[in-house]
Amino acid sequence: TDSIKLMATLRKLLLVFLWIYTMQRLDVAGLRIDQPMSVEVESTGEATLECTHNCEENTELKLTILKGSNEEVICIGRTNSSVHHVNSTEVLHCQINRKPGSVSVTLYGFNSSLIDNYFCKIEKLYPPPYEGKKGSGTIIFTSKKNCQKCESSFQFVMLLTMGLLSILTLFSVIYSTVLTLKTCRAKRVTKKEEENSVYEQMAPSTGGEQSRRNTESATTLTRKY
Repeated sequence: TDSIKLMATLRKLLLVFLWIYTMQRLDVAGLRIDQPMSVEVESTGEATLECTHNCEENTELKLTILKGSNEEVICIGRTNSSVHHVNSTEVLHCQINRKPGSVSVTLYGFNSSLIDNYFCKIEKLYPPPYEGKKGSGTIIFTSKKNCQKCESSFQFVMLLTMGLLSILTLFSVIYSTVLTLKTCRAKRVTKKEEENSVYEQMAPSTGGEQSRRNTESATTLTRKY
């Protein structure tokens, strides 16, 4: 009885060993994807992620770049030996460049808020059989030096904008003051002209009344004498 149990246990161990060996062989023979552990973003805000694979050059591949643990899709592309087509999301803009044994993806528009783990997912579409696999991930990060450059550029732009706004505000104040002074002067001139016109209209009538009074006085004196 003990020998039968021992043989059954050995048979199970042998089956487990054969299963592990077969899976390893299949994994070696199948699609393989390798990624660098980390990539630093350039000062221009772009980073190039290289996804290496063991597919032939004439195979048609579908490449998907995934971001973070929730696997947010950044871009999806299809490529063969001569044609490259890629669709980017609003987060980053992507450009694909295929070389023998690898597909490199240049990501544009990086900033410090987009630092994360990025995965290459490659699917072999043609020729059959279909295979698909995801890489181990690459941490894409921005260096402190590049961040300082970005902050310095931002501060310069802000100072330039504030300077321009100050100049425009000063010009507006000067223009408004000059316009107000011209308006007040025009009003004073108009008022003065109106006063002179009224005086000129009243002057002849006053003279005539005085002449009439003088005539009446002269007539009265003549009658007395």
